[in-house]
Amino acid sequence: MSKFFMYGTELQDIEQMMMLVPNFIPRRSGVVVVKKLKYEKSNVICPDYDRYKCSQGRDNNFNCFAEKAAAGEICYEKIVNDYYKNLKSYHLKKRLEQLIRKFNGDIFLNPIHRSRFHTILKIQNESLKSKNPTYLATLFLLTADDNLCRIAKDHIYKNSFDFKNMRLNGINTDGYALYQTARTIYTGIEHIKMSEVADDTLIGTDAFKAIINATMVARYGADMFQVNC
Repeated sequence: MSKFFMYGTELQDIEQMMMLVPNFIPRRSGVVVVKKLKYEKSNVICPDYDRYKCSQGRDNNFNCFAEKAAAGEICYEKIVNDYYKNLKSYHLKKRLEQLIRKFNGDIFLNPIHRSRFHTILKIQNESLKSKNPTYLATLFLLTADDNLCRIAKDHIYKNSFDFKNMRLNGINTDGYALYQTARTIYTGIEHIKMSEVADDTLIGTDAFKAIINATMVARYGADMFQVNC
């Protein structure tokens, strides 16, 4: 007579497995018991869920940001005002109003700035979408000024920036402000205050535009480059 009660039944393999000593060496074959799981909507998160919602006509503020920006449905004024709505500085608000009024559909300062930025990504064999927002914002600032880009270019790496070895010889006030803002965004440590950024006697129009747009890139990432109105 067999010592197994379930011998000759569908459960004999399970009973034999339970009779083995602890920490036994697994056999080459065995039985897998699977319990049917009940999936609920709250337990399943799809990375394209917001995009799907948008395609179904469910509109929520900045859902599908890139598509709406490219289509001109989300404008630069809305983006900037939404980001800085809680700041009370009169000087900053005044400069932002001027910046918004002069926006020409391009967040880069000029074609040279755009070319420097994209050339570095091309050398790295990287795309905009492959970079995180912090990296893009930092690179945006370091390529905004001729002298700063010359100083920084040998210290820009695929996934990092070496600020300690960037020698700021011959850099002007605007370039220094761009550098300190880049450090602030990259490290999360404040190296420049918004009160300084707002002061038009300290920071010129182009540097101000680059700083503000970099903060937008740090928030929205590569999608910010789709904004055209």
